[in-house]
Amino acid sequence: MFIQFPPLVKNILHADKSVASLFLAIFSIGIAIGSVAVNHLLKGKVSARYSPASVIVMGLFVVAFYWVCRNWEHDPSGAMYGIDGFLNHADVLLLLASLLGIAISGGMFVVPLYAFLTTTVPKDQTARTVAANNIVNSGAMVGGSLLAMGLGFAGVGVVDQLLMSAAMCVISAWLAVKLHRACD
Repeated sequence: MFIQFPPLVKNILHADKSVASLFLAIFSIGIAIGSVAVNHLLKGKVSARYSPASVIVMGLFVVAFYWVCRNWEHDPSGAMYGIDGFLNHADVLLLLASLLGIAISGGMFVVPLYAFLTTTVPKDQTARTVAANNIVNSGAMVGGSLLAMGLGFAGVGVVDQLLMSAAMCVISAWLAVKLHRACD
């Protein structure tokens, strides 16, 4: 989703780069809130217990975000929204709340998985494991970017790609359940 913010803000919400920066800030803050919240729920224990539910909730917030974007009304004059105009839009609270919900639940999903990754390998292999995970994640981001570009060229708009992200949450939840059962 992170790579979708600039085109979504510009082409769907008809807003300028200050709004894209706001999205990035809200997303970063939400991830932090989610990581602190899940740590509190787990009481410092490393577990994937809440990951399946968190990613399902994230998918629901993605659907809400999709719905708001799909029904977003543009400035009647055709002008791009600056930050002030954007924040005064009738649907901005629902849009930003769903974005924050995506980020919080995303933090609750991914942070325990990283902790799990670093604590279940022998200490002398932790750095190698983290490096390998970063390479896999980088490859997935490149693959996701290429997929998004390909879908765009095929006529699937950025808003409709949000629904595909929500569908991927179901697959992620299934994988998280398998991990939780295997290791917790």
